[in-house]
Amino acid sequence: MTRRPHYVLFCPVLALAVAGTCLAQSTMTPWLTRSADNSRSGWNPHETQLTQASVASKGIVRATIIPVFGDARGMEAQPLILPNVPTARGTRDVMVLPSMANIVRGVDAHDGSEIWEVPLGMPVNSSQQIDSKNINQHWGCISTGVIDPDTQRLYQVCWVSMDGSGDPGTARYFMFVRNVADGSKVVDPVLIQGKSGTQDFNSTMRKQRSSLVETNVNGVKTVFGCSGTIFETGQGANGFCFAFDVASSQVSAMLAMTAGEGAGVWMGGQGAAADADGFLYVLTGNGDFDGKTQWGESFLKLKYSPASGGNPASLQVVDHWTPWTDLARTGQHPAAAMRLAGMSAPSEALKRPVNGGMSMSLQNAKLVPMMNDHGVPTVLVFPQMASGNWSDEDWGSAGPACIFPLGVCIATGKDGIAYPIKTANLGGTKLADLANAKANCAKLAAPPVWLTMSPGPVDACPADPRTLNFFPWGDTAHLHMTPVQFFDPVIKSWAIFAWGENAQLHKWAVSTSGSLTYVAQSHEYASSDVRGEPPGGMPGGFCSGSSNGADPDSAILVCTVPYGDANAHVVNGRLLVYDPVHLAPDGSLKVLWDSQSFAIQFLFNKFNPPVIDGGQIYVPNYNGGVDLYRLVQ
Repeated sequence: MTRRPHYVLFCPVLALAVAGTCLAQSTMTPWLTRSADNSRSGWNPHETQLTQASVASKGIVRATIIPVFGDARGMEAQPLILPNVPTARGTRDVMVLPSMANIVRGVDAHDGSEIWEVPLGMPVNSSQQIDSKNINQHWGCISTGVIDPDTQRLYQVCWVSMDGSGDPGTARYFMFVRNVADGSKVVDPVLIQGKSGTQDFNSTMRKQRSSLVETNVNGVKTVFGCSGTIFETGQGANGFCFAFDVASSQVSAMLAMTAGEGAGVWMGGQGAAADADGFLYVLTGNGDFDGKTQWGESFLKLKYSPASGGNPASLQVVDHWTPWTDLARTGQHPAAAMRLAGMSAPSEALKRPVNGGMSMSLQNAKLVPMMNDHGVPTVLVFPQMASGNWSDEDWGSAGPACIFPLGVCIATGKDGIAYPIKTANLGGTKLADLANAKANCAKLAAPPVWLTMSPGPVDACPADPRTLNFFPWGDTAHLHMTPVQFFDPVIKSWAIFAWGENAQLHKWAVSTSGSLTYVAQSHEYASSDVRGEPPGGMPGGFCSGSSNGADPDSAILVCTVPYGDANAHVVNGRLLVYDPVHLAPDGSLKVLWDSQSFAIQFLFNKFNPPVIDGGQIYVPNYNGGVDLYRLVQ
């Protein structure tokens, strides 16, 4: 019998005579949800083949490109992996690839060969109604689904054109439940619908980018998803979270984040984090806030209560913390201007028209020289722009780094400021609390810090939040990646990694109390081709990590960054492998492998982190596929 790579075979003698009965125990780890687990750590602690020594000595090679069908850009969802699945082709480690064209493929995770393929309905055609840049060809399976390992079922939400026109105005979102073994249907597609207060989920066009998560509390399995609105500051815009009861295959509860005044939940594609008790943690973006029913620019703790005793299921906010309001930052009500989700208002206001020279806002900008924490001279650029052009604070531009063993979630958004928040007591910010910023920040687990860059001695919790309306070096500092977290056995502390726009990869240590201490940064920059050309490029880097348990020599961190502005254009990407534990002689984060050194080209996939599993690295690209890397043999 021929041994497949990366498998260990266990075949009883009597079973050898029966074809297909010899099952393979894979060395791959289940990757069942975006960023590996419900805390969204982005870390695989069971990787034995990819180590610092193996990557540095052998190097890695792009072994193949796994195609994703139907869409020129491929997929926005992160690939998911379920090992040891009995299929028609024998026992396989199945990778699930949902495309933006609503075509889902199940492939062998080791070589990309197809096991099954199913269409889920006509997708929405790309238009400026959805994305002003028209980067994507279609809009279908936008978010990452979730796999239930017990039933081996995939739960995937996709946007389907009901009338065949591809028009987003008539399209609807459905939950698809499919068997991972063959892609077969478990139940008919379930329409995502329902009301929360006066708000109806299907009353406006939505962009369901936030990924799904499954919890199991007291034997009750529930899948949750969240959404924003395409016109996120338009009339009727609101974020929504919904619960899907696994047993009944029904949408069991809905929760609107505002009464039609924004607060979308998208978090750069990340899903809600969930703790062992089933509480959900999400960040909202632009929108109104009153501390009662309006939850714009807030970190929320949600509780789901299943139906019981004749009472319907419910989803509710049980605690929250809020740093400031949109009104305080801009002087403008959030619903006063119509703005597409995904478009950075201050960035667009800074961009020069073709052949137009310097924009007026930059000509009149206030320049404030600083010396940052590393002794490097910096300049803060305060553009003279109308307040409405800064109406995109979008605290929810990235998912929180929830380190549940510490009882702390670290929330970061477009300012690049990290706020460590206690999961047991978020603080319950009221409008009156925002009049005293220091007292409001005192509710945190530890003081906020500048996570993605160091602008100098600038208060991260100022009395007037308008003092945060600047560009360091004239470029944005947004964070869209959910910080990767792991326990560093060398510094004997939890650590997180974050890569903001136009900045370097940063490593921070997290103490048992939640305080953040800077450790190191890389030499490599995101959007290096446009850095220094205000406002620079988006969306920064996206990373995942792995190790063989607590072995410090086995830990690696894999990141992708764009060379240009990936929000405005389809641009080339760069793949880097770092040693996340041992620093370089100059104190920087050490590079083990760099695709730039080998002239490897791929189109950068916005908001999609790599997957590390079983000696393989999977990098979704915008070429219409997934690059598969492995060690050079």
